[in-house]
Amino acid sequence: MLIAICDDEKSEREQVGGILVQKMKKRGEPLQIAYFEQGEDLIEQYESEDQYPGYDLIFMDIYLQRLSGMEIIRRLRKHDRNVAVIFMSSSPDYAIESYDVWADGYLLKPIVRDKVENVLNRFMEYRYPKNKKSLLMVNGSSSRRISYDDIMYIESRRMNLRIVCAKGVEHTIRKKLDEVQAELTQPRFLKCNQSYIVNMDYITRADTDFTMENGDRIPIKVRERKRIREKYFAYVLERGWDDM
Repeated sequence: MLIAICDDEKSEREQVGGILVQKMKKRGEPLQIAYFEQGEDLIEQYESEDQYPGYDLIFMDIYLQRLSGMEIIRRLRKHDRNVAVIFMSSSPDYAIESYDVWADGYLLKPIVRDKVENVLNRFMEYRYPKNKKSLLMVNGSSSRRISYDDIMYIESRRMNLRIVCAKGVEHTIRKKLDEVQAELTQPRFLKCNQSYIVNMDYITRADTDFTMENGDRIPIKVRERKRIREKYFAYVLERGWDDM
């Protein structure tokens, strides 16, 4: 999970971050936190095509030194209508207004551990499962999400992964194939050799290799070819496809 915390008080940022780290560690969920002192830095990520973030959840302070947290989220919603937002404030004055920007919660300061854990639990139960239908890519300080529906196949090239998507789109990240395989939580993804994971929805032909919709041919591991092909055909039958 990727979370952003924006507060001009370092102690407040670290307090919320510490609570989240402990809570997610107990749940056994991976967590990455990005800290922001000013909301303008967060907005800059959204307005830059090269750094478009894939935040699942944002904790936003209302009273910042420059633009208010409310104004930051109002601008952010022009780029991302789905990211969950929890406002933090020493005053309840903006609680009602927060719903105008589709806030998911409102925490009063001083921050209380139980309150933070409660909003996180609610998010994990109702919102996060939807985000798990996408792959989170992190490259240095930038991140983005790729919908499972768009991924055609993933190729391992030394220490990098080449993610080939529909409509000719490609991405490159520095990560191991096994790490990504653990994140791909849907049965449509099949590892067919040590260097490739394919999205079986994009396979048009299965012989000694898989032919993808874009014409690329993905080799199948020779020693496991029978098992891999059987797994693919079982997937096709389970989905009820009749065009094969």
